Amino acid sequence: MDSTIISIHWHDKCQPVYSLHFQPRPARSRRLATAGGDNNVRVWRVKCPSSNDALQVTVEYLSTLRKHTQAVNAVRFDPSGCLLATASDDGLLLVWSLSPTVVVDFGHQDDEPVESWVVLQVHCTNLEIYDLAWSPDSQYIIVSCMDNSSRIYNVAADLKECDLSTHSHYVQGVAWDPKNAFIASMSADRSLHVYSVDASSSALKVSNVMKADKTDQYPQLVSALDPQKPLEKRSAHLYYSETLQSFFRRLAFSPDGSLLLTPLGVFKRTDLAGTETDVSSESATLNTVYAYIRSGFDRPPICHIPGLSKPAVAISFNRNLYHLSSSGSSAIALPYKMVFAVATQNSVLIYDTQQLQPLGVASNLNYLTITDITWEDDGQSLMVSSVEGFCFMIVFEKEVFGPVYTEEVKASKNSEKPSQMHVNQPAVLPVTKETNLSEPKGASKKKRIVPTLVQDYK
Repeated sequence: MDSTIISIHWHDKCQPVYSLHFQPRPARSRRLATAGGDNNVRVWRVKCPSSNDALQVTVEYLSTLRKHTQAVNAVRFDPSGCLLATASDDGLLLVWSLSPTVVVDFGHQDDEPVESWVVLQVHCTNLEIYDLAWSPDSQYIIVSCMDNSSRIYNVAADLKECDLSTHSHYVQGVAWDPKNAFIASMSADRSLHVYSVDASSSALKVSNVMKADKTDQYPQLVSALDPQKPLEKRSAHLYYSETLQSFFRRLAFSPDGSLLLTPLGVFKRTDLAGTETDVSSESATLNTVYAYIRSGFDRPPICHIPGLSKPAVAISFNRNLYHLSSSGSSAIALPYKMVFAVATQNSVLIYDTQQLQPLGVASNLNYLTITDITWEDDGQSLMVSSVEGFCFMIVFEKEVFGPVYTEEVKASKNSEKPSQMHVNQPAVLPVTKETNLSEPKGASKKKRIVPTLVQDYK
């Protein structure tokens, strides 16, 4: 894999890029939308190379979308690629569509716009919005707000559908199940909430399925590495609190809907070793990602993925399914594997569900924290945004993940039988030398380096 920083002025005065998203269309030249601290959204055309040379990437400016009055925190194309939703600190959720004619904004001297986007809908929440997600049928949008609630808007009917006020702190991340049966939210109150949704009737029905915040709800998770030891009920939070300086908790469902991965996880080393240590010590905790199974949203996470040098802030799945590799067994019992990227505050790690070990890592490409990550439809590249105002692209060799799995995925909309979906033992991944990706002692924190492949890491 190869990566490069695209050194252009994405937003005015190098303001932070808080979010970005590729338009979901199968083309080698497609739109990328970026949301900035300059109150604007910009649309670009990113032309990817035919090889894995990231230096060949070219970016063309298309348009600037000016309607927000404060920093824009989230931008997402709908699954059809025809609509664009943006959410901001000004409390507005805007839905845009491409205009058939080019309109130049009066009083603004940008580069010559190639296209224009017009606002179709305006929804006001009166408080800052941190994240948003579309339903797979493009009928609904859920937003996460600073008033401790999530709101669902009916785009087809142009109205607010309902409020979800089950969190006790800012809601910083939301995700919508691709099978349209669940939605999930994460909050600064250190909890994950999963809801079931039913859109079959005229009114959307939402009900709470699960709340996860502490391991004392799941004692079997604590002793999973030593099944012979009697279970001890300990209380340890699964996620970081609001004291961690992160605006976003961008969780993600897998493209087949079988998994839900959650960022900002923290795992106490006392839980792994079963002995008392100073839990206030930084070395006593692991930064991790927790994974939940579709058939077990009311049960503990099926595994966690440790070895992150910094807390994970965003997760994004490659939209394709791939054939299993011939070598080795699969960590998760599926007839295919899925690839996903985990963005920590200072690095991006690539995994697949067959082995749940890092395939590669790109680090030291940014000075300030990463904010968002998005895959292209073909799965050959991804783009990452950061607070410092730059974006960088990671490009992969063709078929590096294997052949694309083209067989029909037969899965129930609402759930899967536990026997059809499980994690092979051990349930909690041990920390190994390969998964410890922290910087070696004496390494310069300000020096930019090329990505280091995990198998070459010493």
